[in-house]
Amino acid sequence: MIRWNAELAKRLACGDDDRRALGPLIRRFIDLARKARKEGFLALEADATQSDDPLLKVGLRLVAEGIPADTLEDILSTYLLASDEKGWPFLRSCATIEGLLSLSAGDDSDILIRKLVAYYGADRALAVLQELEGNAQ
Repeated sequence: MIRWNAELAKRLACGDDDRRALGPLIRRFIDLARKARKEGFLALEADATQSDDPLLKVGLRLVAEGIPADTLEDILSTYLLASDEKGWPFLRSCATIEGLLSLSAGDDSDILIRKLVAYYGADRALAVLQELEGNAQ
């Protein structure tokens, strides 16, 4: 879980259109979670090498290496604190890190979905959750 402070929360602010763009990222993490549970964390190395997202690439590699959860959280949180991203890029990075932490914890896809839909905001989370659960089956 990302440790929030006022500065990080301010950088997270973005519009509804940006939040809607989280759907493909969440679906990707659902696939990664299923793959990790079925084939193990080492199977995620192939996804790391194929990713265009540098944060996802580094994070998947760390997960595949079996970095302890607390250490992984420290490393990934440092990426957030060191970046100057705002709005959609920052939202995407936060959701990516939350997804990586969920993968590392061995969460099943249902738990992962519930963690990531929070980034939509409370007013949209339930509708998105229902939509994702319908598509995930």
